Amino acid sequence: MRINTNVAALRACYQLNSTDSKLSTSLGKLSSGNKLLEIKDNPVGASLSVKMKAQIKNLDRATQNTNDGISVVETAEGALNEIHSMLQRMNVLSVQGATETFADDDRASIMDEMEQIRDEIDRVAKQTDFNTKPLLDGTFERRTYSAVDYADITYVSDTVEAGDYIIMYEDTATQAEVTLTSLSTGSIPNGAFEINGARVELSENDTLQDVYEKLVEAGDKTDISVSYTGSLTSSAVFTFTQKGYGSQETIDILSNENMAAALGLASDNISVSGRDGTAELYVKTDGSLFKSSAICTVSGRDVTVKDFGGFEMKIEIKDNIGTKDRRKISFGVTDIGPMTIQIGANEYQELDIEIPEVSSKSLGIDKINARTARGCGESITITQNAISRISEIRSKIGAYQNRMEHTISTLEVTEENMTASLSRIEDVDMAEEMTQYTTYNVMTQAATSMLAQANQMADKVLQLLQ
Repeated sequence: MRINTNVAALRACYQLNSTDSKLSTSLGKLSSGNKLLEIKDNPVGASLSVKMKAQIKNLDRATQNTNDGISVVETAEGALNEIHSMLQRMNVLSVQGATETFADDDRASIMDEMEQIRDEIDRVAKQTDFNTKPLLDGTFERRTYSAVDYADITYVSDTVEAGDYIIMYEDTATQAEVTLTSLSTGSIPNGAFEINGARVELSENDTLQDVYEKLVEAGDKTDISVSYTGSLTSSAVFTFTQKGYGSQETIDILSNENMAAALGLASDNISVSGRDGTAELYVKTDGSLFKSSAICTVSGRDVTVKDFGGFEMKIEIKDNIGTKDRRKISFGVTDIGPMTIQIGANEYQELDIEIPEVSSKSLGIDKINARTARGCGESITITQNAISRISEIRSKIGAYQNRMEHTISTLEVTEENMTASLSRIEDVDMAEEMTQYTTYNVMTQAATSMLAQANQMADKVLQLLQ
């Protein structure tokens, strides 16, 4: 028996301290509900939980980003829906004015309303924005560039690969032109004729100035410019020139035999058209990304290239092209421009939203001239094409919205499952931990009792010394 060192008491004290520490840890877990009070509790799990928490927060933010993206396309869709309605109204007006029961004065009123609708379409397109970002003015359309100032890419489909494209353009495009015979004061024919559906009434009492003003009025109704050589006080030669280029732009003059002879026309029903330009494509072997299967068509000075897989590119040759010769023109298409939505928790998990420009020019309705029955008939086709274009854009935007809604569902499921996994790492199982707590509590009481007994063992030595 020893009195200097009470080994039994030391052992009991050690067990008591150890059990008390475990009891304290168990109390902390039960009171906080957290399994990881310190990193030593589970070093690997603690490292995983930090990354998972960041990922869960990112997923939640990505869900909000995607909802914002849906709001963007819904805003654009609302404006496009209204533009659709306005185009439908223009189409109805075109059909209304195409009937011969209306006079040109009635069609002037129709044209006035069409111009107001056209201006409103441009206003809506320019002023529709989201968080100060304009949506329909081409800001979020793919960027293209041209090596020259007289040619531009006006449209590229989604399947057009980014890179360089080259065409050889020959400006053989011409305008339709008709020249009348020389008219002099006192020899004005008496009668009427129609130029592209606009009626011109001439009288033998008219002066050349009167004739010129009547011709200009008819030209304004039909997008035909009127010029003359000579003098309006003695004799003059009048020339009609179609403002547009190409075979689709015509000058049609309908008269009778006497009027045709007086005007120097070959017949009482003539039709003169312009000529289209020509273009050739450079393919991949020539340093251009056009494929050999691509088909190039030219209407006036507008070049359209189509290929398999929905490839389409439209090129506009402007009036400032200069002298008529062959021109090698380079264009570039980039992936820059579309609105990028961060739809994932990690880098490069993005969705690009491309919203094409919407304007009277891009829709082609800036060319509408509904001041004659023929002009109204032509505007029917123009407005129907514009309606088809808006439908195409709305369909594309609707596809974006559906995709983002599916993305949100995926993000929410991922966040839910990741949160459940994090819970298994961090959250304490209360039933299991309560069992551990009860065990440690009993062990603490037992160790305390045994320490008290061990401390009394030295008293037995005193009995030996008495």
